[in-house]
Amino acid sequence: MKLIRNRLAVTIIVLSVSFLVLIGVSVKRQNAFMVENGVGVTLSSVQGVIYKGIGGTKDWLGFITHYSEIKQENEDLKKKNTQMKQKVSAYDGLQNENKRLSDMLSFQHQRDEYNYINCNITSRGGNNLLDILIIDKGKNSGVKNGLVVATPEGLVGKVIFTADSWSQVGTLNNPNVQVAGKIQRTGVIDGVVDGYTDSNNNKLARLDNMSLDTDIKTNDVIVTAGIGNLYPKDMPIGEVTSLSDDKTKISKYAIMKPYVDFNKLEEVFIVVPKNTSEIKY
Repeated sequence: MKLIRNRLAVTIIVLSVSFLVLIGVSVKRQNAFMVENGVGVTLSSVQGVIYKGIGGTKDWLGFITHYSEIKQENEDLKKKNTQMKQKVSAYDGLQNENKRLSDMLSFQHQRDEYNYINCNITSRGGNNLLDILIIDKGKNSGVKNGLVVATPEGLVGKVIFTADSWSQVGTLNNPNVQVAGKIQRTGVIDGVVDGYTDSNNNKLARLDNMSLDTDIKTNDVIVTAGIGNLYPKDMPIGEVTSLSDDKTKISKYAIMKPYVDFNKLEEVFIVVPKNTSEIKY
């Protein structure tokens, strides 16, 4: 009985010591694990920073190494862009020139009862620089005073002075230029077209001295009446923009915008009738 008790006591003691030893080992292992884990995290973070730093340095060194190549590529792209813009501009210029020549040929073929002298505008004169145009053709080319001057867009004016190799053209804004007008919509010939400058200094035209009961509206097209055979019949002049009665209240007038832009003129036609027997210059 005593022997059993001694064995039980020994067993309890051995188990207690073993348990304490195991607890001590576990605590040390856990501490070691925490230390290892902390060191691992720290090392991992440091490695990450170093890796990123190395990666960034490599990228920067790569950029520095290829900077000259990138700069050259950029310069090449700029040159190509400039060349493309020049080609587009040249193409647009060719298209505009082609349209201009096409319009000129069409204009000449519309009326075969006239001959046409193609003239370049060399300078401008007059009080407002739009009253008179100087052209590079004169008597030696068959130009005469009073001949009508036009473009494919419409009436410009008439020749008012001729030298041997140059001439002066009076535009619609010149006081020496007047032409009988016709309302295209109705065919009514009523009024005289002359130049007009509005309050904003815009160069327009005016159909004066119309009867109060004349059927005319805004947006009506005004063309040459062809009276006297000086101006070709039905040549476009402009489009009506407004209507007003004159101060006397016995007639009215129409303001219109000419189809020809006198600021942009570079060349014109002298319209020469083939049969001049009935022409009154």
